[in-house]
Amino acid sequence: MTTPRQGSRPDVETVRAALRASMVVRVRDLIIDNQGRTLPLRLYTPAGSGPFPVLMFFHGGGWVTGDLDTHDGFCRHMCEWAGCAVVAVDYARPPEHLFPAAVDDCCAATQWVIGEGAGLGLAPSRMAVAGGGSGGGLAAAVSLWALARGSPRLAFQLLLYPLLDCLANNPSHDEFAKGPGLTGEMLEWYIEHYIPQGVSRADPRLSPVYAENLRGLPPALIITCGLDVLRDEGRQYAHQLRKADVRVQQKEYIDMPHGFINYPARYDVAKKALLLCAQVLQEHLHR
Repeated sequence: MTTPRQGSRPDVETVRAALRASMVVRVRDLIIDNQGRTLPLRLYTPAGSGPFPVLMFFHGGGWVTGDLDTHDGFCRHMCEWAGCAVVAVDYARPPEHLFPAAVDDCCAATQWVIGEGAGLGLAPSRMAVAGGGSGGGLAAAVSLWALARGSPRLAFQLLLYPLLDCLANNPSHDEFAKGPGLTGEMLEWYIEHYIPQGVSRADPRLSPVYAENLRGLPPALIITCGLDVLRDEGRQYAHQLRKADVRVQQKEYIDMPHGFINYPARYDVAKKALLLCAQVLQEHLHR
């Protein structure tokens, strides 16, 4: 607890502010411009003084339904436990904005943080990307975008039960078509709302498993769920990354459904998974 120094008599508000600064995650909503469209961001900054390494976070919800608030808990946990700033991106959602709007927004937000982050107390040279489900696919797509451009040089990618193959040809799509959690029917509903007619579902921005070049991508942690319709594409991408000499850890929670990490009060193992994510981020961002 922060207390006044012996012999000093600070005012009450100074002591209150000092305690908050030493303990509380600070949250700030921002709005940037992406080619004439407003793009909301939410910046989480840990206690203490920066510059802080950065985690770019892209929420899940099948591109259609998630938002900044639905994944606020995960962002706060990573900010506090990993000691990094988190920039959550409120990318444009379908059906109002179809592919590739979400990918473009996530890339634009990442580029904006590279250019403007230092003024916000951030260290953009130490940056990772993360997301779950469709957000995991977006994180993988941003990593591919950065690799193709040669910038930014990302330190890590954290892919939580990611959606990486919109062709949905893996056995897990049949095995868990009825759930639990995400069903095959709901997955198709998301995909149909996001992808315009005539666009190939094998586009690597939609389905990173079909990217031609993975060599040089940042190290990854891919979390998969044993009871998830998306399980096999996460396994497949981990295998492809290893073949491309990318350092990757795949951790499968065999009895968990899609999205479990968002419910630590329901699943004890979700707490362990959150801690694993924070530990791995610390390892790669605080070097």
